[in-house]
Amino acid sequence: MISTRTLGYFFGLTLALGCSSEPSDKQSAQGGNSNAQGGSTGGAPPAQGGKPSAGGSTSLGGATSGGTSSANGGSAGSANGGSTSGGSAGSGGSANGGSAGSANGGGNSAGSAGTAGAGDPNWHAQVSSQVTDQMLSDGYTAWKTKYTQTCSNGSAVVIKDNDVVSESIAYGMLLSVAMNDRTLFDGLWKYYGDHLDSNGLMNWKTSVCENPGNNNSNAATDGDLDAAMALVQANARWSDGGYLAKAKELAAKIIKFETEDCSGRKVLRPGDKFGGCSDAGQSRINPSYFAPGYYRVFSHHFTDQASTWDALLKGTYELYPIMQARMSGLVPDWSKPDGSDWNGAKYSWDACRTPWRVMVDYGFSGDSKAQTFMQTLRGWVDSNTPGIDQANSAFLGGYALAAAYDKTKFEAAMTSWLMAEVDDKPYFQATLRLLYLLAAAGKFPSTL
Repeated sequence: MISTRTLGYFFGLTLALGCSSEPSDKQSAQGGNSNAQGGSTGGAPPAQGGKPSAGGSTSLGGATSGGTSSANGGSAGSANGGSTSGGSAGSGGSANGGSAGSANGGGNSAGSAGTAGAGDPNWHAQVSSQVTDQMLSDGYTAWKTKYTQTCSNGSAVVIKDNDVVSESIAYGMLLSVAMNDRTLFDGLWKYYGDHLDSNGLMNWKTSVCENPGNNNSNAATDGDLDAAMALVQANARWSDGGYLAKAKELAAKIIKFETEDCSGRKVLRPGDKFGGCSDAGQSRINPSYFAPGYYRVFSHHFTDQASTWDALLKGTYELYPIMQARMSGLVPDWSKPDGSDWNGAKYSWDACRTPWRVMVDYGFSGDSKAQTFMQTLRGWVDSNTPGIDQANSAFLGGYALAAAYDKTKFEAAMTSWLMAEVDDKPYFQATLRLLYLLAAAGKFPSTL
C-alpha cells in the first residue's frame, strides 16, 4: 500500500502539520538575485524566509515510524499552472525519454521515463540495496512532470519557484542523462546556451522560458560545474553528440572566470563576477559549490587543463578540515577564501549539499581525505538531532550519504532517511532527493 507520505511527495501535497513555506528570494548586491533555497547565487547569500514543516520528529540513529520509501508514479501536480499527466514509468526506457512537455504551461506530459541502467563498475562508496530501479524511474517521472517545461523554441527548463536558475538547468541535465532522457537533456542544454552572459556562462537566473539573450544577471559556479559534468556523462551515454568537446569548452571558461589563486591556494569563486579573494566587497566562497569528484574527471579528460583541476582539488581538501574544525564537523554556507568565518554563516540550505559533493568524490576515487570528511561530519550527526527545519531530503539525505564509507552505517542511515517524515514538495528538496538516490545506488558515473 502506498503511504500518505509517499503520495504527498509525488503528488505535491502539503505534508504533515500544514502548509510549508519556502525561504524567499532577496535582492542581490552583486548583479542578480540571491536564490534563497540553497541554490545558485549571483550575489548575496541565501536568506531563509521560512522553514518547511514536517510531520513529526526524525532520528538519524535508527528508523523512524511512518510509512515506507516506496515510490509511485502517475499524475503529478502542475509545474506552472497547466494540466499535467504523469505518463508511464518505463522499466526498459526509450533512448529519448519521451516529451518534456508543451511550451509555456500548457499540457505537460512526462512520457516514458528512462532507466538509470547499471551502476558505475568503479564506484568506491557503499551502495544501498534500498534504492531500486523502480524507485528511481517512478521518482524521475513524477519530478519531470511537476518541474519541467518545454519552451516554444525547443529548449527546456526546470522550474524553481516560478523562475529558472542555472542550478535547476544543470540538476536537470544530471538527472536526465542518468535516466537516459536525451530529449530533455538536449532541451536543457539548449536553454543554457541561449542565456549566456558576457563570459559565455549561463546567467544564473531567468524567467520561465525567457527569450534568448544576456540578461546580465551573471553566472553561478555550481550550475556551470554540474552542467559540465552532465556533458561528460552524456558523452559516455550518447557518443554521437559531441558532448565531450562542449564539456571541455565549458570547463575552460570555469577555470578562466570562476577560479583564482588566493594566498597560494587555488580557490573556486561562487560566480564569474562575484566572490573569491579578488572581490574586496564580497570576499567569500561557497563550500557547497566545491565538486572535488568533478575536478578529477575534468583533469582526466581535459589533459591541457589538468594542472588547474589538480590544484583546485588540493585546495579544496585543504579548506574542508579548516571549516569542519571550527564547526564541530559541519561546514558553512559561506566562508572567507581562507576557510575562516564569513558573517556567522551556518550549516543551512547551501551547505546541506556538501556531503553529497564529497560522497560523489569518494564514490569516484575512494580518496581517504573524502572518507575523513564524511566520518567527521557523521560524528556530528551521530551526536545531534536535526531540527524540524531539516526534516527534508536536502538535509537528511545528505547526512545519510555521509555514511557511505561503511556498509552497516550506510544502510542504517538510509533507512532513517527513507522512513522519516519529510517535506520534499518544493523543487529544491525534490530534486536533491533524486540526485542523492542516484549516488546512493552507485548510479552517478564518473566515466573514468
